[in-house]
Amino acid sequence: MSSNLIAIIAEDETDCDVFRQIIHRVLGTNTRTKSWASKSSSTLKRKLSAKLKVMTREGCDAFIIVHDLDRNPKNNSLNDEKQLRDHLESSCSNINGIRKYICIPIEELEAWFWSDPEVVKYVGRGKGNAHPNPHLIIKPKEKLIQLSIGENRKPRYSTNMNVELAEKLNLELCATRCPSFKELRDFLQSLSRG
Repeated sequence: MSSNLIAIIAEDETDCDVFRQIIHRVLGTNTRTKSWASKSSSTLKRKLSAKLKVMTREGCDAFIIVHDLDRNPKNNSLNDEKQLRDHLESSCSNINGIRKYICIPIEELEAWFWSDPEVVKYVGRGKGNAHPNPHLIIKPKEKLIQLSIGENRKPRYSTNMNVELAEKLNLELCATRCPSFKELRDFLQSLSRG
């Protein structure tokens, strides 16, 4: 168990909930978390520095900042990960002595679910295959929706299922197949070592 109060800063509430679930699976359910969902990418970038200060004053001593690596709507290519990371790092630079991990899932965290055959079969009700390189899947969330469409032509999957899927997710397999997840898990494990 970790004695840290871990801040989760993400673009939406479902992402915060997924990260809380993963934190509890890695560090134990008694691990304390505090979250802030910015409701948009631009708000997260704009308010990150101020939010870090507030959450530090509220007792948070470790931070996980989550930002999807979105696609450029003009050409459908992934945005520049280094540029995004540099921008987020710059927003954190005025807060000294904090332990933080900037988690940038390639495209979106739903790609992580494609790493696990059991999760894919659960969403697809027995159909579908896991992907050895989930970060290469274009629009992983939309692909989960398509996979979940049943005989009634209605999708079963929505992002409201993400916490449930995070609970089922094979963390070892995901860490092997998803670099951003492995780095997150390594960061969390470093917190438990002090």
